[in-house]
Amino acid sequence: MNSEHFSSALPPGTKLLWFEIVRVLGKGGFGITYLGRDTNQNQLVAIKEYLPTAFATRRGGSDVVPNSTEDRKTFDWGLDSFLKEAQIVARFRHPSIVRVVSFFRNANTAYLVMEYVEGEGLDSILKRRKVLPEAALKRILPPLLDGLELLHKSAFIHRDLKPPNILIRADGSPVILDFGAARQAVAGQGDQMTSLLSMGYSPFEQYDSSGDRQGAWSDIYAMGGVLYRCISGDKPVDASQRISARLRAEPDPLKPAIEIGKERYSAGFLKAVDWALMVLERERPQSVREWRAMLLGDIQAPPSSEPAHHDSPQTILRPPEAGVVGAADPGAVRKKSSWRSFIASMNEFATRVDPEEVQVRKQELLHPTRGEVPNQTPHPVTEPPASDPVVLVNHRSVEPPATAAGSGTVLGSAVVPAIRKRGAVWVEPLTRMEFIWLPGGTFKMGSPAGESGRRQDEMPQREIRVEGFWISKHLVTWGRWNRIMGDYPPGLYRESKANHPVARVSWSDVQKFVRQFSRQLGEGINLRLPTEAEWEYAARAGHTAPFITGDPDHWSLTDYAWVKSNSGGQSRPVGEKRPNDWGLFDMEGNVREWTEDRFQADFDTKRGSLPSAAGTLDEARVVRGSGFNCMAKECRMARRQRIEAFTALDDLGFRLVRGG
Repeated sequence: MNSEHFSSALPPGTKLLWFEIVRVLGKGGFGITYLGRDTNQNQLVAIKEYLPTAFATRRGGSDVVPNSTEDRKTFDWGLDSFLKEAQIVARFRHPSIVRVVSFFRNANTAYLVMEYVEGEGLDSILKRRKVLPEAALKRILPPLLDGLELLHKSAFIHRDLKPPNILIRADGSPVILDFGAARQAVAGQGDQMTSLLSMGYSPFEQYDSSGDRQGAWSDIYAMGGVLYRCISGDKPVDASQRISARLRAEPDPLKPAIEIGKERYSAGFLKAVDWALMVLERERPQSVREWRAMLLGDIQAPPSSEPAHHDSPQTILRPPEAGVVGAADPGAVRKKSSWRSFIASMNEFATRVDPEEVQVRKQELLHPTRGEVPNQTPHPVTEPPASDPVVLVNHRSVEPPATAAGSGTVLGSAVVPAIRKRGAVWVEPLTRMEFIWLPGGTFKMGSPAGESGRRQDEMPQREIRVEGFWISKHLVTWGRWNRIMGDYPPGLYRESKANHPVARVSWSDVQKFVRQFSRQLGEGINLRLPTEAEWEYAARAGHTAPFITGDPDHWSLTDYAWVKSNSGGQSRPVGEKRPNDWGLFDMEGNVREWTEDRFQADFDTKRGSLPSAAGTLDEARVVRGSGFNCMAKECRMARRQRIEAFTALDDLGFRLVRGG
């Protein structure tokens, strides 16, 4: 689908932060969905733009503006809800919920960025097949209900469940798309009510724009409507017509599923669908759990109603393949359904389980920092060894960090070493995270003229003075995050990833973690993110070369960093690569890192170690370092990135600093 077919669409090549528009995937009344490219990670994404054409239009190439003064309030209300919806949905991690990887304001509107994976909309499948057998429906229902239940437990309602908003991946697994919070907000402000409802699937309480009567039962009605369409071949009669008939004491115009599906579906299954479609909300199941018991009870699907060539539910729901007799034209299917194919394959959702003690010493055994065979007995996490007399970095012997006698390490205490020399270690008492002391000093921040890949916001290079500070030896891991924050954001924590770096948390989420962690540690301990000056000072470790290796090229970088060529496209446990010359692990690669600073395009305004964090919490922040999807040549220590404070990404984490 070409962008020129839509006069209001952004043209191919348009840049939105670090995302580039490739082409239009689809257009609806509330926005346009594009195929895009993440230029940082060189991978395809789907980008959804807020553009309610009833209230706004594009002018001047990229800016979106309300059609009139009267429409501005409605437009702004929907825009705020669009961003709030994105912020909420980005917190969920479940295989059946659309995965938002970023969202931001730009050009007087907002954008959601989602991972892109091929699949087919349930509506497209139903156009080919007319109806689906019970066995196929019972295959996709459990994960869909699990996803809905997770949303409802977090007091969030989808509001727009219908066949086009359910994608079936190539393996037959389903995922829910396109939440309707922005539509509902606009409905509450304007008079375009009928265009904001999905006729046949929206329950009658959604005609009330206040939203006061909506709840889990509203999504259950819509899901009942989806099942009714799969059983009957037709969408349900609209709820407004059904209410009107009830008020006139006339028969319900919706023929019950128990009649339509008789002898083709089990009675219990059909009764559960009819229960979900009760027109008054109080008559329906009030929770997914309540509905599930009848819908997915121990009732077997009838054996004889399916055609012989339908081998399995997975085969039934698999998108058609080219060359298969009776399959729809593949090009036509892609044209109709590919705009909804923007969901990534998600990691399996896991509930919170208290992790075991995280073993941060693994790297010290795999890659010892001295030229001798490591002791085969692991160092317990509660007793980190003192600094070694010689450090081998790229097979070059360098001067080791100095350690105060008797004060090299303070274990599990809020008290820090009295004598602070480079290499002194403080272990905080709650999660036993190690912090290394870096004395203050001066360094040249930014990139020099002639450095390959140099960007405008890295210049001019200038000398910066930083004061001494404690910095965490490792990135903050999921295990440590979980001990402080529990399962927040909901659904992200998995025990198997306890020693991986935290990711998919926004700058604002990190600030909550920092405040809570500091409170639990007690008075006098104030943790924070590093400033970008502190981050670059720590990463360079006295070097002036572009890369953390201390070399002018990146050929040995994979000894120090997990990047695109060796990561397998995912984060890795912290500390599995060599540290830099000051003993800090993963300063490049694995995940990028939030800093405390607001982003300033004019690099010459930087003020050393002082955080430039004033301003509102939703301002763009500076991100430093590189992630597991970055190419090695991109992992220069001077590289800066601008990311909105409310954005959460798969390869964006953080480490901590404690002031002197």
